[in-house]
Amino acid sequence: MEPRITTLLIVGAVILLFYIVTLGLIFSDLWAGVRKAKQRGEMRTSEALKRTVEKVNKYFNMLFALTLVDVVQISLVFFLYWFYHYDIWMIPVFTLGGTCYVAYIEITSIVEPADIKEKKQQDDFKRLLMQLAENKDLREKIVDILKVKESEVCDE
Repeated sequence: MEPRITTLLIVGAVILLFYIVTLGLIFSDLWAGVRKAKQRGEMRTSEALKRTVEKVNKYFNMLFALTLVDVVQISLVFFLYWFYHYDIWMIPVFTLGGTCYVAYIEITSIVEPADIKEKKQQDDFKRLLMQLAENKDLREKIVDILKVKESEVCDE
């Protein structure tokens, strides 16, 4: 078999490995999230699983697009070798970059202490309360909505 074709097969295996690593990182983050929720005493819901599925969709859509760019780039390198005998390494650079991006995000999420998420949620809640206190019209609308919900509950 032509050595360059063997190289193409190896590049394909490396790209598959990038996809497997990405999936492993996503599931590691899910496992870490479940463990942290247990530490905080939170109830684990299907919302976290839905977010994980959405994350898989986003990451793999990005990786697929980057892989297509790599296919074009590697095809160009292959044809330069085939027709002009230029010997340039075939490296899926864009897919590697996308995998490194996902790895950075997921590893940062995995090593983040459990209490930081709780502190972020508390800060978001405080910021929302401050916005409500400053905006009289918004505060009145929320009170009206709560009154309507309360009357619906009382009617039942």
